Amino acid sequence: MTIFQKKARTNLVSLLLFMVFGLFMAVASLSARSDSEGLHLTILHTNDLHAHDESFEERQKSIGGFPRIGHMLRLFRAKDPKHTLTIDAGDIFQGTPLFTKYHGEVEVNMLNKMGYDIYTIGNHEFDDGPQNLASQLKQAKFDVINVNMDLTAEPELAAIVKPSVVKQIEGEKVAFIGGITADLNSVALNTGGVKIKSAGPNWVQPFIDEVDRLKAAGINKIVLVTHCGVESDKVLAQSIPEVDVIIGGHSHTRLDKPVIVEHSDGTTTTIVQTGCYGRAFGKLDLVFDKNGKVVPTGTGYRLINITDKIISDPDLKAYVDEKVEPLLGLRKEIVGEATGAFDNNFRSFPWDSALGDVITDSLVEEGKKYGIQIAFENRGGIRARIDKGPITAEKVEEMLPFDNKVVFATISGAVLLKAMEHSFAGPLGGSFFDEHGMKIAYDASRPKGDRIVYALVQDKNGDWKPVDPNAKYKIAVNDYSFKSGEGYDFSGAENIEYVPERISVAFRHYLDKHHEITPNLPDRIVPLTKDLAQVEKKQNGIYLVVKNAPPNSKLTVVEGTNRGVSTINGVVVPLSNPKILSAGLKTGTTGTQSIKLTGKSEKGWVCVFAKPVGAAKKALISYPLDVEKAK
Repeated sequence: MTIFQKKARTNLVSLLLFMVFGLFMAVASLSARSDSEGLHLTILHTNDLHAHDESFEERQKSIGGFPRIGHMLRLFRAKDPKHTLTIDAGDIFQGTPLFTKYHGEVEVNMLNKMGYDIYTIGNHEFDDGPQNLASQLKQAKFDVINVNMDLTAEPELAAIVKPSVVKQIEGEKVAFIGGITADLNSVALNTGGVKIKSAGPNWVQPFIDEVDRLKAAGINKIVLVTHCGVESDKVLAQSIPEVDVIIGGHSHTRLDKPVIVEHSDGTTTTIVQTGCYGRAFGKLDLVFDKNGKVVPTGTGYRLINITDKIISDPDLKAYVDEKVEPLLGLRKEIVGEATGAFDNNFRSFPWDSALGDVITDSLVEEGKKYGIQIAFENRGGIRARIDKGPITAEKVEEMLPFDNKVVFATISGAVLLKAMEHSFAGPLGGSFFDEHGMKIAYDASRPKGDRIVYALVQDKNGDWKPVDPNAKYKIAVNDYSFKSGEGYDFSGAENIEYVPERISVAFRHYLDKHHEITPNLPDRIVPLTKDLAQVEKKQNGIYLVVKNAPPNSKLTVVEGTNRGVSTINGVVVPLSNPKILSAGLKTGTTGTQSIKLTGKSEKGWVCVFAKPVGAAKKALISYPLDVEKAK
């Protein structure tokens, strides 16, 4: 052996020893980190998938799809299977023709195939009744949890559902408690004998009781899996400091960053939610200390968008394709054409939406023989947008997937006003009514039940007049809302006619007649801001005085012939026949401005809208002001 060979062998031995030592130190370091930081847990989660098993087109992009989601879930679990759990927070049913045909069979099977561990029930799981839900969940290979439903009257479902489940991870116990919205019996009308255990102010009590039971059993790491909505999740977090994490659903809220609720003892509750329809899933990395509390510095969170860059796992795609095959005829059948996009991002629309407008237009046409004047559609009943281009029969079924029938009825003006007050009493989501046949202004800052500023209907001459509480009006509405869904009350209705066909059929009839539809600018509902402006008469003329506007807002003064609802320059205003009177002034840092109405007669109406600094901020719109009443 040469000296060079000896030297090479010595170097090789040294290198191997160094590598072994490095590996030893890495393992030791990992062990030390685990001991010092406590338990590591990764939660992969979804919510409100709504039978979007297939990927779908939205804004000319292919997104979502269980085969893509399943591919990513499997990848992440494979990296650390001992410390990873996969959870869904409810509403896997309802939203596409797949559910209409298979009643949830596909969704339960897909959760099985994707390897879910835990699931809580959503309100739409009851759309085909509790017996169907029980039948489908009998096939579940995952834990089904809910603590706040009384299932005594539905024994088949009761045999499947547990209030909570405890998972052992590296010898540590982590408890998961399920829950559903306390409004279940209002928002779901087909729950059979299922009731909420505790409603009203004490709705959190079943959660508190279960947390206490688990704590008494020595469990100090607690996760809620809820289908309650993010605002209710905040209430739960504030009411039960012992809860470490809430995996949420129901409100379709996309939380790119967790909501962190801090408690007086220094602990926190982390709230997450992914949005809806499988557009994204969440990955929450947690570290619990030795006392079972979440270590904020060890916590990481991100939403992972499901795009066409993610491959579909072949076995999952093959199963979905097999189930979709009988439905392909709907996809190929063109039933109409959209000249523009009809969006369903309703939480951005405090005014009427183009999609709701065209649906309520179709209901009025459907009730022409009855003499329908006014129509309503709750936004929660509209489940998809319409993109520009051909409209397929499948798109109509996705947009209006529920088995909601049309109802024609005659109601008093008082009941009509009460219904619209209920619409404006809550958030802009599911219970908000789009409508046909009215011009309505409301102020969300006023007390519930007194938010309507004015509500106008057309008389026989075509003039817009205030709703008469004692007059009778013929309306069209879906049977879900008519039968008290989401708390609506149409009691006292007369001449009720239940149409056997679904809302989607009425819309198909409308497309058959018109074929081409164009999105309208808002012209039916306008949100107003109280005390934003007033008109004052001075010696040298009439002034519009702006008060309480955000600093440095851009002001636009609009004149019109009367109260109404119209859109001008992209802003909804409470006037008919609007024209720009002046523009370009700002409020300054005080949020005030005085504007002389030059060239304006002492008759007619004006309003002002103030656009705050920041492109994303919506304009504030004043009440309509009668110039003749200037003081």
